[in-house]
Amino acid sequence: MNNIQDIMGKLSPTTRNRLTTALGKEAERQPTPSIGLNLALKGGLGFGRQVLLWGNKSAGKSALLQTLVGQAQKQGRTCAWIDAENSWSDEWATRLGADGNELILSEARSVNAATEDIKELMAAGTDIIIVDSISALVPGAFFSDKGELKEVDDSKQIGSASRDLGVAIKQWNLMNQNSLLILISQVRNSFGSMHASHIPDGGHAAKFFSSTVIKLWSSEAEANAIKGSVASGDRFYDEKIGRPVNWIVEYNKLGPQNRGGQYDFYYDGDFVGIDHVGEVLDYAEKYGIVEKGGAWYKVYGEPLQGRAKAVAYLRENAEIVEKLEGELLAKV
Repeated sequence: MNNIQDIMGKLSPTTRNRLTTALGKEAERQPTPSIGLNLALKGGLGFGRQVLLWGNKSAGKSALLQTLVGQAQKQGRTCAWIDAENSWSDEWATRLGADGNELILSEARSVNAATEDIKELMAAGTDIIIVDSISALVPGAFFSDKGELKEVDDSKQIGSASRDLGVAIKQWNLMNQNSLLILISQVRNSFGSMHASHIPDGGHAAKFFSSTVIKLWSSEAEANAIKGSVASGDRFYDEKIGRPVNWIVEYNKLGPQNRGGQYDFYYDGDFVGIDHVGEVLDYAEKYGIVEKGGAWYKVYGEPLQGRAKAVAYLRENAEIVEKLEGELLAKV
């Protein structure tokens, strides 16, 4: 029986330079703004990998990643955003924590243009690249040989969008060495012989070449809305300011899959974004780090009545939130 050294010694220099042992081949992780997702993902999303994030409209897909960008920037990461939907708002992104002055923004709208930008961004060493969204990227069938948009009647080629995007995703996967590439996809309907189902837009390649697939969904029903006071001049009004968002890790090559959870997402009021503090409290109570009896919480010996007061207390004590989060990650 030949050992590894014997086999490597028999290989040509060209082949040997391409090969190594698998020991130590572990992806560095980028934490998300959700402690629940981080626990399910065993730390976060892997660098050198592709991630697919999809779900229904207004589930906060872009907001989740804009907050992730802000966190990554504070860690010294370089980030790029492919704004295929032409929906980037610097004011909104700033409220979510992203720094527009430190973000590379591409306005590529076609598959070809996005591929050129992604190729050069990866080669330049960009840490995180986000495409918002692959559903908005248009195929080459939309353009003439001169690069001009065709008339609508001349742009109808069945399957051209999925075909072009499928080839592009293969190229993105081939190019990627150390970047975290995150693709946002919208929902499309798939009609079978027995029923209709929701699937991510972008064809099979979007899921096939992704190391992690995460689905977000939320209900716009009145009963699910989170309401609070919103200021208008010197008066306050009760308005919808957020909603619960459900998530599930549908597929994951870097850890467990089929793990799900929920967090509150706020789009108005004093605080916007994912309620990370409330989520930390809920998971700390779930895993026994925070005691709960009836309506009372006990956070490191501090008695607090009701979840709202416990969350408010934690918002004013960031060091306690950090300590709880550290215990959660170590425990789970």
